[in-house]
Amino acid sequence: MAPPDATQRNSLPGAKPVKGVFSTDAQHFLGRHFSGRVSQRIFVYAEEQEDGRIAVWRLSRNFIPSGNKRLLHKEKLLSEYLPEPAIYINKVVPLMRRLDDTVAAADKHRERKELFAAEFEYKNALVLDADHVKATFGLGLTYLERQEKQNADIVFRKIMRIEAAFTPEHKHLFNDFGMQMRKLGMYDEAMRYYARAYRLCHTDEHLLYNIARTQYEKGRMKSARTMLTHALRLNAEFSEGKAFMVYLESRLRGDETTDLPPE
Repeated sequence: MAPPDATQRNSLPGAKPVKGVFSTDAQHFLGRHFSGRVSQRIFVYAEEQEDGRIAVWRLSRNFIPSGNKRLLHKEKLLSEYLPEPAIYINKVVPLMRRLDDTVAAADKHRERKELFAAEFEYKNALVLDADHVKATFGLGLTYLERQEKQNADIVFRKIMRIEAAFTPEHKHLFNDFGMQMRKLGMYDEAMRYYARAYRLCHTDEHLLYNIARTQYEKGRMKSARTMLTHALRLNAEFSEGKAFMVYLESRLRGDETTDLPPE
C-alpha cells in the first residue's frame, strides 16, 4: 500500500491541526487581481479552524500576521503553499509572544490606572503590529480615561478602518470603547461606532443597551426605548436593561422619576 499523501496525513485521526508559516507565489495568493510579471514570494501564517478550513493572514515586514484573514480549504493550502517551519519557529513565534506580552503588560498598567505607562506599552505593541486590535482599543481606552478627546478621536477613526475590530471575539472591547466615548459626551462618534458594530452583530444585548443609552443622552427617548426593547427580546433577564426600561417608560409618561439607573 502506498503511503498517504500530505492531504491524507492531515486528515488522519489524531493528526494535529495545521498551524504555522507557509509561502506561495503572488499569483496563487492574489489570484486574478495580481497582474505583476515578476515572481514574488508571499509568506502567510496559517491556522486550522474548527470547521476544518484554514485561516491565513499575510505576514507583515515584522513577521506578524496582519490584515484580514482569508479562508482556504486544506487541500488548497497543501497543494499551493510550501511550509516554512524555520520562519515560524525563529521569527513568528518569538515576535507573537513578545507582542502578546507587551499588550498584557499594557492592560495591567491600564487596570491599575497607570495610564502613561499603558500608553507607552500599547504604542510599543503597535510598532510591531500597526493594526493590532487589542492594542488599538487599549490605547483608545487609555486616552478616553485621561479624557483626551482629540487623541481618542484619532484612535476611533483608526478602529473604524480595521475590519477585524468588529467581530464577536472583540465585542466586549467595542462595547467598552463606545461606552467610554458616550460618558465623555462623544455622542455622534459613539453612534457612528455603534452603527458599524450593529451591522456586524445584531444579537448582543449589551451593544443594543449602549445604543439605547446613547440615544437617550441625545434626547431621543423613543428611539432609545426601541433599541432597549430589542435588547430585552434577546435577554429578558438583562437586569441593567430592565432597570433602564422602567426609567424610560416613567420619563415618557412624564412621571416624577428617580435618578438614571447606574450601569
